[in-house]
Amino acid sequence: MARVTLKLRGLTCDKCVQHVTEDLSELEGISQVKVTRGEDKSGTAVVTGADIPADEVLIETVKGAGDYTVEAIERQ
Repeated sequence: MARVTLKLRGLTCDKCVQHVTEDLSELEGISQVKVTRGEDKSGTAVVTGADIPADEVLIETVKGAGDYTVEAIERQ
């Protein structure tokens, strides 16, 4: 199972976490998404799945969920 960690910016509330979680969960190849919100509008999304989409797809999905940006991506 592959795992990708996204460093996020723009998460101001629990609804933001919900939007990002729901949109990433809809992508094919992803089996689990865990989004946590930190301080200063930052956050982290940990995505696991058998065939996680390309970085650009993940970035566009996060942008499409709202006014959020991906600052870094780490594939494991």
